[in-house]
Amino acid sequence: MPDDSVLREGGLPPSSGELPRPDADPDGRRVSRLAAYGVIVRDGRILLCHISPGSIGAGLWMLPGGGLDFGEPPEAAAVREVEEETGLVAEITGPGAIRSDSGIWEQPSGDVRYHQLRFVYPMRVTGGAERVEVDGSTDVFEWVPLEAVWDRPLGDLVDRVLEGLEPSSGGGGS
Repeated sequence: MPDDSVLREGGLPPSSGELPRPDADPDGRRVSRLAAYGVIVRDGRILLCHISPGSIGAGLWMLPGGGLDFGEPPEAAAVREVEEETGLVAEITGPGAIRSDSGIWEQPSGDVRYHQLRFVYPMRVTGGAERVEVDGSTDVFEWVPLEAVWDRPLGDLVDRVLEGLEPSSGGGGS
């Protein structure tokens, strides 16, 4: 699995699939990142993953997902990432949404300007067995009741997805 927590000094994360641009900051502290995520809701609960210590966003709850491998289609990455982080096999159930965001990651070694392109797909579980990712960017996952999800520290992508869901929604799950 691509390591979402790695930002190489003077370079790009290994999963970005992009080359440095000539207009990059002189110190090379600029990152472009491609990632894919699954939105899985069943029985009024959404599947969320907790970002592990040492990873960017540590302590936040996020949708299962992560960086694309070089040349990997976003749909395949979303399915792969759900399985890697939860042990569950899932399938895409509808059209995806694309989220384009930029900003600054504050890092102990210095701020990093970023541009993320995130592909977000509605999905449902079709098989697999629940298990926690080992030595990855997440350390646990939970099926969180939609009415209780706001009690947790959430990644920005979760906030945006939840705006379109109703607490009684059962969409995307199985």
